[in-house]
Amino acid sequence: MMEGVGRRLGSGGSGFLLDIGSHSLNGRERNVLFRNNADETFTDVGWVNAADRVEDGRGLAVFDYDNNGSLDLLLRNYRMQTVLLANRGDSHHSVSFALIGSRSNRDAVGAKLRLRSGEHWQTRVVTTGSGYLSGSSRRVHFGVGDVERIDELVIEWPSGERTVLTDLAVDRMHTIREGTELELEEQ
Repeated sequence: MMEGVGRRLGSGGSGFLLDIGSHSLNGRERNVLFRNNADETFTDVGWVNAADRVEDGRGLAVFDYDNNGSLDLLLRNYRMQTVLLANRGDSHHSVSFALIGSRSNRDAVGAKLRLRSGEHWQTRVVTTGSGYLSGSSRRVHFGVGDVERIDELVIEWPSGERTVLTDLAVDRMHTIREGTELELEEQ
């Protein structure tokens, strides 16, 4: 069994296998972290909290590790320890939703959430995997800035059912079960 990773050099199927040892074919690249400017543009802000390290990234999980309403990052790099980047940014308002399917799959994978606060709409979809060797929380998170109430949340469940909730509190996690017009629980 070969310990490192190799790459065949030369044309066609001939040539020789170059032993690149413990290094990756992807190489070591600078991580980037983008902030949404809310005007269809993004700004790289990785340098602010040293998230722009040069690493050989393999996996990334995005979730609210400390349940403070800010999304944190868990990085997995090739042959390195897992690293938690806790979000210590400014404390704008946010809201999260945990969906429980009944007619749809229990995890509500594929459900589409549209949130309206004032004139602004945001959309999220419940997913499982998020990239190579990665999975993130199925809890759906929305950053809402200075908004203090959510005007409307529309959920389109995989079964085709539709749930509409209005006047929701921010800075908490709402649990919603398919088939109910009311929230199950607020945390």
